[in-house]
Amino acid sequence: MNYLTLRIFDCLAYILVDSQEKNKLMFKSKKCIFIGLTRGVKSFRLWDPKKRSPFNSKDVIFDEESIL
Repeated sequence: MNYLTLRIFDCLAYILVDSQEKNKLMFKSKKCIFIGLTRGVKSFRLWDPKKRSPFNSKDVIFDEESIL
């Protein structure tokens, strides 16, 4: 197991919004909450507070300093 992929649960995470889903006035990233790792796939499980639903993403930037 690669321990470099482990992150603090319930920390803020930012994902890049797909260019097809946004227009020029929208933000490029979306704020989410990290809820876990996906088994068998190299992706992270995130919670979207606006849509109130979980989803998977590979390209994530974590803000672990806000928890500490």
